[in-house]
Amino acid sequence: MPTDELFEKYSRKTIGERKKQSYDEFIQKVDKTESNTFNKSLNKTIPVETLRVSSGLDVYTGPWTEREAIHLLKRTNFGNRKAGVDLLLSKGSASTAVNWVTNLINHTTPQKPSPGPLNFYQNLPNATDSTTAYGEDWSMNNLEYALPTNQGGTDNIVNNNRVLSLQCWHWGIWLNDDKYKIREKMVNFWYHFIPVEFNEVRLLTPQSGTICSGYMKIFRENALGNFRTIIELVTKSSAMIFYLGNHYSTADAPNENYARELMELFAIGKDPQNYTEQDVQAAAKILSGWRQQNNVKNHPYPVTTSFNKNRHNQENKTFSSFFNNTTILNKTGQNGAQELDEFFDMLFQYQGQAIAKYICRRLYRYFVYYVIDAETESTIITPLANQLINSNWEIKNVVNRLLKSQHFFDMANRGVMIKSPFDFIAGMLNTFNVNTTAATEGDIFRQYRIWENYYNYAKNSLEQDFGNVPTVSGWKAYYQPPTFYQNWINSSTIQKRDLLIDELIAGNRTIQGIKPKIDGISFLKQFDTSIQDDPSAVVDVFILYCLPMDLPQTYKEEIKIQTLLSNQSTDNYWTSAWQTYLSNPNTVNTKTVDDKLKALLNAILKLSEFQLM
Repeated sequence: MPTDELFEKYSRKTIGERKKQSYDEFIQKVDKTESNTFNKSLNKTIPVETLRVSSGLDVYTGPWTEREAIHLLKRTNFGNRKAGVDLLLSKGSASTAVNWVTNLINHTTPQKPSPGPLNFYQNLPNATDSTTAYGEDWSMNNLEYALPTNQGGTDNIVNNNRVLSLQCWHWGIWLNDDKYKIREKMVNFWYHFIPVEFNEVRLLTPQSGTICSGYMKIFRENALGNFRTIIELVTKSSAMIFYLGNHYSTADAPNENYARELMELFAIGKDPQNYTEQDVQAAAKILSGWRQQNNVKNHPYPVTTSFNKNRHNQENKTFSSFFNNTTILNKTGQNGAQELDEFFDMLFQYQGQAIAKYICRRLYRYFVYYVIDAETESTIITPLANQLINSNWEIKNVVNRLLKSQHFFDMANRGVMIKSPFDFIAGMLNTFNVNTTAATEGDIFRQYRIWENYYNYAKNSLEQDFGNVPTVSGWKAYYQPPTFYQNWINSSTIQKRDLLIDELIAGNRTIQGIKPKIDGISFLKQFDTSIQDDPSAVVDVFILYCLPMDLPQTYKEEIKIQTLLSNQSTDNYWTSAWQTYLSNPNTVNTKTVDDKLKALLNAILKLSEFQLM
């Protein structure tokens, strides 16, 4: 079988310890022996050395430069627009910038592209929405005739389009909401941590559009809120009740799915798994009776859940020694609903430390790195878990402390995370301010189709479908040892990543009347003229914004010569071409500099380091 060069380029050969570039010795070696070899391949892997990370949770007080601001933006946002970098730099320090990024007061609802998903589908065949006009927010309007088609319902097609609208709208938020806050990254954290599958819910209820929208609203309104509040809201949500089958739970046959996943995946974790089948069965009995209200014709928004005493198990519920052999006494009638509160009291009282550590590990792997060794467990996870408990389960305090820490800004924790498809696509589009806006203002239909293009690319080509996780565990990249982030890369997805880079550099694909393109000229014009005129500075700034680490000087010189200087020997070759373009930006002069910047983009974006953040 022939070697797949792209897969070989990007796939990691080792996993486990963090790696860092050993710049001092390596750069000296490169400068002496490899000055003429870079032109043979722009995809060399810089030698790395295993690094033991000893930095802790003390507040980072080191340099606050563009590189630190970009690192923070990449991990807490989608990409790193220059406007966002400048905004964070203006805060004066990493600590102040993190405070700003994590301050979500008045930022729980998106402003761009709209506060909620819109009806873009009105004129599609059989998609007339009788509750919401074209261009209006449908998320708080249940469908009027929400019956299955075989029972006379007519709204299934509309409901399907609502779910698609919800998925496209999220992509619209990532590409347009310019607050540079952490909100959407936290929404995605919670969604992959405690997921429902939109398609599964859609099969079970023709109101899945509003139900799934409401589920995501839980995470958006509590993005850095209280974990106990989040898990209780999720437990009673229509989306989760449908997804894990509690809707069909009865007094005599309690459904154990949610009870099991609550312990194993959403709260305690399964390593070590000390809860028992007895605990799962007892929790399932407590959860019996919680179900969604009827969702047939003319049911008003929101579709709510309630406690049905006739479906509630009437036994006492006794738990194992893992929960101190607690017995929750049966309560009759509507008082049976109180058992759920007692269950959560027991969960957090007896397994609070396990829950807190599990959440902090998941946050660490999402924002920092996937390997948690003994030192990281003792110096990072345990203190954060204690803080989570002491702050009564407020997530903001923990995230804020982690992002402010020396550990987060440690050089060993930069460029060690393979970008998710969402980060790869939305991050690239945002960093370069790629135009994804419909040609005609107010053309909602074409706008949603443009976002759908990137939603589909992530789903079909890169294996990350927003709203449809592969399993109830979420995406493997965030939890599956030993490979974690490496699950994003295989011989198919890496080629598709490469193709998208080619497409955006060339700008040769039309999507709903526009041609999205990475415009190197517009990107460069954001910076001072002293940078624009100097080809070495141009290379530096493109590397700074595209790669999580710098490259050896010899490599940068080779890139400059091959791209901006077209293999000429003097810097003036670029300077003259750029100044000629500025003084007379006609077609010929524009093409001259544009072609050179395309070559530069191709050299940098095809480096394996571009896949990292």
